[in-house]
Amino acid sequence: MLIFALTAYLAEILPIVFYLVFLKRNRGEGLWVIFLYSVLSLMVEGLFWITHQQIVFSYWTILQFTLFSFFLYSSLKDRRFKYIPILGGLIFYVVAIANFTNERYDSISASLESVLIITYCIFLLYEEVKDPSAGFVYNNKKFWVIIAFFLYFSATLFLSIYFSTLSEQQRVSYWIINNFFEILKNILFSVSFIMKKNDRPVHAMDELDI
Repeated sequence: MLIFALTAYLAEILPIVFYLVFLKRNRGEGLWVIFLYSVLSLMVEGLFWITHQQIVFSYWTILQFTLFSFFLYSSLKDRRFKYIPILGGLIFYVVAIANFTNERYDSISASLESVLIITYCIFLLYEEVKDPSAGFVYNNKKFWVIIAFFLYFSATLFLSIYFSTLSEQQRVSYWIINNFFEILKNILFSVSFIMKKNDRPVHAMDELDI
């Protein structure tokens, strides 16, 4: 278990390295947000390993949602869809602040975060599939980031819901699910950073894209 957890932690270094190595390929795609997320995630994991304080994850849930929401909001092209993350953000911050604690894992906020991010990903994937100028969606760097989000939060949703009700032994046993999808998520981030840019025509609705 410890070896797998360490592997998951070290895997977070991969997207940081590949972003910097292929920096020119990742400019103008809004991928700096994912790079920042990867750096902060690595720092937070290390901080928790040192302190073992639950308050670290209470702050991280809020920061993680903020970064993901900003990236996904900026990636949406249809202005009608942009109201969804705004509304979702208002609901999340109210719930997260109301349930903020440094004594236990906040399952409510983490579960709500998962549901909202999964919803945003569905809308983004819908846009990518419907966009005739996108070509093959898997040639788009952002597609792999969205898939990484979608798989990670879908796989860990029920773990987030029931985590606070599990015993310490059960938490250690089931946390391997999180570790596995952490590794997969960082591999997909790395794939996105390694890929060449997919040059496609710019639409008027792309003007707000980061």
